[in-house]
Amino acid sequence: MIGLSPQNLSTTARKAFANAGWVFFDRIFRMATALLVGVWSARYLGPAQFGLLNFANVFPTVLTSLAGLGLANILITEIVRKDTFSEEQLLGTGFILRLVAGVVSLLIITVSVRILYSDQPVLQAMILFTSSVLVCQSVDVIDLHFQSRVKSRLSVIAKSIAFVLSTGLRVYFLANQFSLLAFSSIVFVEATLSALILIVIYNREDGQHIRQWRFSKPLAIRLLQMAWPIMISDFFIFLYMRSDQFLLKELASDLELGKYTAALRLSEVWYFIATAITSSFYPSIVKLKNQDEAAFQRAFRKLLALLSFISILIAVFISFTAPFLTQLLYGQQYSGADRILIIHIWSAVFVFTGVGSSYWFILHNKQRILLLKTVAGAVLNIVLNLVLVPDYGAVGASIATLLAYMMSSYLMNYFVKEARPVFFAQSVAFVDAFKINFIRSLLKRDE
Repeated sequence: MIGLSPQNLSTTARKAFANAGWVFFDRIFRMATALLVGVWSARYLGPAQFGLLNFANVFPTVLTSLAGLGLANILITEIVRKDTFSEEQLLGTGFILRLVAGVVSLLIITVSVRILYSDQPVLQAMILFTSSVLVCQSVDVIDLHFQSRVKSRLSVIAKSIAFVLSTGLRVYFLANQFSLLAFSSIVFVEATLSALILIVIYNREDGQHIRQWRFSKPLAIRLLQMAWPIMISDFFIFLYMRSDQFLLKELASDLELGKYTAALRLSEVWYFIATAITSSFYPSIVKLKNQDEAAFQRAFRKLLALLSFISILIAVFISFTAPFLTQLLYGQQYSGADRILIIHIWSAVFVFTGVGSSYWFILHNKQRILLLKTVAGAVLNIVLNLVLVPDYGAVGASIATLLAYMMSSYLMNYFVKEARPVFFAQSVAFVDAFKINFIRSLLKRDE
């Protein structure tokens, strides 16, 4: 699909697909495990407690963008370009920046929950456990290093080991009927294990060790100047991805929140595919952009077409099987979750193409447009939730999310002049995705 010359186009594409395959394996493994353990948890806890357990993830999820500082794609880009700063400086500076931001984020959450939920000590403790990931994610700069070298398998190995161990702990808690607080602590265990194993694997690579990392103040300033629009944009993305859950708890009930969360588990679980495919091709796209603009545009269109094809296929499949899936997995106590899922799953189409097109804005240094689009989507989502949730509950929240994603990821590209090429590329991709020779063209060499 994407390469640096006609001669190595297919080789680069196959390497990228193989890299994405490791990410697919990780997520599919987690999905399969969720059928056995995650659903067991949902049935054991019931909709109300299950909703609270997932609500504890809202605070850290919203502040993930602050803790990450929007540096992920920028660090990958800089590592691939190998411009002014060494990789050791990039990794060391990125690690320190994200570590400080993670600690600050955790402190913000600690103060917030003590004010908002002063009469709910258990919920406070649950949120603090789940928020531990904000500090641990600083080590994910190692994952970015592996992505830049198209070696996602090493990250997958680290995170899979941590996931298996934490899943074993979750099974033990279920079998022995542990409390809700115990289940929330598993997030802390998994995040810590993942970070430690990533460090061990990185240090075992030839010529690499975290002791070689160096912090550079000029680089830190440069990274923050480049990343702040993305950080704010990511904040609003997570805000309108999770504001619906907060409003459901406040304007509806824990029962509606539980059903909505159960539907989200089957809807948002697919989003990793967009990230896996796009991140696997991104290093090649960066190089291609600097060498051949026409080839870059063709590759970008093909990437969007691939993402469109996969997301629409998923949305159609889930729409037809939603009643069967929700009944099989969650049982009668989650009655109505299928209607929520049927609406929400179509958000995936705009999430997928939005993820793919976000790289275009970064490569063209137009991060502020991403920020504008995301803020507009977040505001629209919150307004629609305020209007729809009181009367329609979780179904209204699903409608609000779908419309917000459609506006932010797709339609706004037409109304912002500088982003209009992306709108037309996305529109063409929706058509290209269903051409008969589409799949064959993905790996076809340029003539």
